[in-house]
Amino acid sequence: MFLSLRKSISLCTLLSIVLCVLFAVVGSLISLNRYWQYDVYYYDFGIFDQAIWSVSRLQPPIIDHLAAGHTFIFADHFSPGIFLLSPLYWVTQKQEVILIAQATAVAVSGLFLYLSGRIIVKDEWCSAGVMLCYFLFIGVQNAVITDFHEVTVMVLPLAVLFWSIASGRKRAFLISFIVMLLFKESNFLIGLGVSFFVFITYPSWRKLAGVTAFVSVLWAILAILIVIPFFSHGIYSYKPELPQGVSLLTAFFDDQRKRDTLWFSFLSFGFLPLLTPAFWPLLLEEFAVRFLPRFSETRWGLGLHYNIVTAVFLSVSSMYALTKLRNRFSSRIVRVLIILIIFVSLVLYRFVLRGPFALGYNSAFYSHTKDFHFLNNMLSMIPNDASVMTQNNLGAHVTHQPVYMLTGEYKTVKPDYIMLDLRDGQNPNDFFPTRKVPDVVKAIKSDAEYDEIYHAGDQYIFKRKR
Repeated sequence: MFLSLRKSISLCTLLSIVLCVLFAVVGSLISLNRYWQYDVYYYDFGIFDQAIWSVSRLQPPIIDHLAAGHTFIFADHFSPGIFLLSPLYWVTQKQEVILIAQATAVAVSGLFLYLSGRIIVKDEWCSAGVMLCYFLFIGVQNAVITDFHEVTVMVLPLAVLFWSIASGRKRAFLISFIVMLLFKESNFLIGLGVSFFVFITYPSWRKLAGVTAFVSVLWAILAILIVIPFFSHGIYSYKPELPQGVSLLTAFFDDQRKRDTLWFSFLSFGFLPLLTPAFWPLLLEEFAVRFLPRFSETRWGLGLHYNIVTAVFLSVSSMYALTKLRNRFSSRIVRVLIILIIFVSLVLYRFVLRGPFALGYNSAFYSHTKDFHFLNNMLSMIPNDASVMTQNNLGAHVTHQPVYMLTGEYKTVKPDYIMLDLRDGQNPNDFFPTRKVPDVVKAIKSDAEYDEIYHAGDQYIFKRKR
């Protein structure tokens, strides 16, 4: 049986599986060491982990929200899909498990992209080449190593969705479509774009495309107009503020970061997506959501997690483009083209954009993890069932108990413990002004309700008196 299975798997498929495993291992190792180096934060890792953990214990997913305070995570985004990860906490209590799950989800999404390409392009080596470009793309790598985000995990059902379309599996398409929507309220835009693509590309699926478009609109109404306002007292913090007039036309190119993002995104896939017009609405929607709203500078570049969904669209559209090229040119010419595109992607990854996965083979990066025993020692003094007020970098390590980000309102919150790391450059809570931290610390030190029970260098723990 084993021999027959091995014969049925081609060398290209075997190499693709090995590449996916390697990607998952490297992505996990980098993410884990960043966590152990306290370079993973409560925003956004902590809020998702706290919610996932709570649901695994059949408790409400309460987080410390920046605007709404201690409330349901649904006051921020409606992402019930993240609770598919809750069973992981039935076998372990380590927060790190969701970082491994995230890297693995992206790796498996690459495998489904490869499987899609084998059907679409009918050339497994070209499909493997596109998958390699997907893994080399800095937008994918940055998403894997940057905290934890629902959309990063969501690329797995999204990749399964396109595989379902390519293989003609309508039931799998509907299931993956629903799961994809469940990962974020704004995914209704992806749903509409996918519905358009299916309607244009697969005439026999047009009735189904109409159904999914209708479901996408219903999801938007339910999530954005009903669920989130219910938990956030009528507030939805992510309504876009679009530019007016002619600026709408130039908003895609009015900043160097936007121009770089567009250039390097398409260059990483050899500009092949431009040959697939049915994918243009999906790509336009992705860049519009990121580029058009005012005051969204963090989304303009290739960092964080904002490019990974775009990478899936770029990959799949590249495969459809390769199909067109194979119909006009020989397979040998198309394979040479893929080799050239891979070479460009490698150069971009290694020399131009300095891909973060290079940390995976940097011994100094792993050695740096040993420098944080002093914070580990401080954390060990906090009981597992106590409430804690602390900072962004420390909060990610106490998400399986009540945790609050550092503010001047500690007297109202009355946490059992206040844990501080006062080294220069530490992030209090993303938005709480750093200049106010000394005043808060001074107030805590002089507060008769709290005793200082730990002090080592710049680290403090204060315990509330009973």
